Parts: sequence; structure tokens; C-alpha cells
Amino acid sequence: MKPAAARGSEYRALALMYVSQGLPTGLAFYGLGTLIRASGHGVAQVGWVGLAIVPWAFKFLWASAIDNQCARWGHARVVFATQALAVACALALLAVPLSVNLGAALAGIVLLNAVCATQDIATNGYAVARMQGRAAGLANAIQITGFITGMLLGGGGLLIAHGRWGWQGAVLLLAGVLALAWLLLWLDKGWQARVTALPAAVRLRDLLRHRDLGWALLIALTFKAPGTAVGTLIQPWLVDRGLGPDGIGRLQMAVMLATATGGLVLGVPLVRRLGNRRAVLAGYALAALALGAAWALQALDVRAAWAYFAAFGVQGVCEGAMFVAIWALFMNWARPQAPGTDFTAMQCGENLSNVLAAGAIGAVGQALGYAQAFALAWGAASGLLVLLAFCLPRVRLQGEEGHL
Repeated sequence: MKPAAARGSEYRALALMYVSQGLPTGLAFYGLGTLIRASGHGVAQVGWVGLAIVPWAFKFLWASAIDNQCARWGHARVVFATQALAVACALALLAVPLSVNLGAALAGIVLLNAVCATQDIATNGYAVARMQGRAAGLANAIQITGFITGMLLGGGGLLIAHGRWGWQGAVLLLAGVLALAWLLLWLDKGWQARVTALPAAVRLRDLLRHRDLGWALLIALTFKAPGTAVGTLIQPWLVDRGLGPDGIGRLQMAVMLATATGGLVLGVPLVRRLGNRRAVLAGYALAALALGAAWALQALDVRAAWAYFAAFGVQGVCEGAMFVAIWALFMNWARPQAPGTDFTAMQCGENLSNVLAAGAIGAVGQALGYAQAFALAWGAASGLLVLLAFCLPRVRLQGEEGHL
């Protein structure tokens, strides 16, 4: 058993890594759509935020290369290199204000997300190599909390900063937080020891050794799509209801705090008491039910600020529990010999569905109207609960008989 100090260093490092990776994702998911709509572009163009998520959907293509590099260099050196590149990418955004050149700003945000997605492969490998079994629940709570904290700062936080200091101030804040995380990781030496159990060669095609790969991918490709669609469409919906970037930023921050809280106080106990599979079903059922909040607010024409905070806060708590349960499942599914590759493949499945859902919902919302688009996503979530119940018994976890 590891000393408490060493384990604490690993937990702190994981939190800082996931905060860093959450920053550009938060900008893409929770900030960019608001800024695009507020600058006068149509609802359909909000779907362009899906471009920023593309690197997260296809990082599996270089996941085995990063796993191999981590085996040669150690996870810490890969993390430090990618963190420095992320700071450089953020500073480069100073030259391309979104209001002046939307295309160039999007390209810069895509590049920043590509760097952080690459770091995420190393981070996932680091986490899986050290924390499997029921400890995966706590590890995934740290992942969810850290990632959501980064999304909170990169989404709502940057919207507030943009409202006060403009694009330049918001981008400098982004670069500053990334640089601070690099410094804190460098000063904390306890987590930097290399994992010697990883092999020297990991191949992407080794994923096919999972006889249950199709079932695991089906879960990863579907579970997040309805929530992503609703979350993307909520941004122009709030703008059209008269909320400015500052107000939307505060709401987004509150919702993400609720999501982190849900992961810690609801998701971790669900995994520990019910086990992975039943925790996934319970968490997803709660999240699917709460996803109807946007439709209800639109159908009833509720415009009070407290209603937004209450409805989306409850939705965030339920989604936090779902995220912890599902990613604990995939952590326990990943092979110790190729943790970054296996876990990353599941994340890529999720992010591919995010790209498609975010890209499509803008056009759907413009064609059908907000109420019908929200209802369509809510109905899809209900149907996916049945699909999950069918897939989960067919997914084999590490230590179970018949797992490869």
C-alpha cells in the first residue's frame, strides 16, 4: 500500500492535469457558442463549436504512440511538454480576436484542444496504471471534479472575463492558469516517479483483443449525445432570452459546480455501494430525467433567473453522478498493459458523439424551434437508457472471468 503522502501527490497531480484539460474544453462547450451568438451570428453557426471537439474525438489515432512515449520518458515528462505547448497556444490566441476573425480564432482553439487532448492520453494512462478496482471511483471523482473545474474557468469564467476585459484579458487569464498549473506540477515531485510495469510497445490494433469492444464502444458513442445537444443549444437559447455573456457565465459556473458536487457526493457512493454496472444505470436514469429541464422551461415560458439556476443545477448534479459511474466503468475495463490507449478509445467514442451532436443541434434548433429540439434530445436520452441496460452485462471488467 502506498504512503499517504505519495498517494496525495498523485491525487493533486491528477486534479491539476484534468483542470488544464478542462480549460479549452470549457471554452469550446460553454463559452464559444455564447460568444458566436452574441457577436451576431446565426444559431446554425453555433454548431461550429463541434470543430473544437474534433481532436478529442480522434486522439485514439495517436494514443498508442503517447502510451509508448510515456513508457520511454515517463508520464511526467510528456505532461510537462504538452503543458508548455498549451501555454504557447493560448498566448497565440491574443493575435486573433474572435470578433475580428472567427475562422482564425476557431483554428487556434482547435489547436489548443489538440494539445490538451494529447496530454489527456498521458493523464489517463497515469491514472489507470495506479488506480483500478473500487479506487477507480475516487480517481474518477477527481477526474470529473478537476475537469469540471477547468471547464468552469474556461467556460463561465472566461465569459465573465471577456465581458469585463475583452478577448485579450480572457485569453491572458487562460494562459495564466495553464502556466500556474505547470508550475505547481513541477514543484510537486512525489507524483513524478515512472511506472515500470508498462510495456515498451503498445499498438492501436491491440484494442481488438477486447472481445467486448463493440459493446463498450456503443456505450461510449451514445451516452453523452443528448446532454451535449441540449447543452450546446442552451447557449443561444439563453442569449435569445436576453441574457448577456456575464449572466450566462455565472449560470454556467454554478451548473458546473453542481456537476462536480454531484460526482463527489452522489457518483462515488453509487459506485461503491452498487458496483459499476448498477451505478451506471442509476446515474444515467437520473440524468435522463433531469435533461427535460430546458424543454419544461421553454414550454412553460419560464424566464426567472432562479428557475434557470435551480433547474440546470439539479441537471448538473445528476450528470455528475452519471459521469463518475461511466468513467469508473471504463477505467476498470482498460487493460493495465495499455491503459492510455484503452481508456482514450472510450473517450474518443464519447467525443465523436459530442462533435456530431453539437454540430447537428444548431441546425435542428433553427429548423424546428427550441422546444421541439429540446424534446427530441430528451426523448433520445430515455431511449438510450434501454440501450445501456442491454449493453452493460456484455462489458467485462478487469478481474472478471472471461476478460481479455
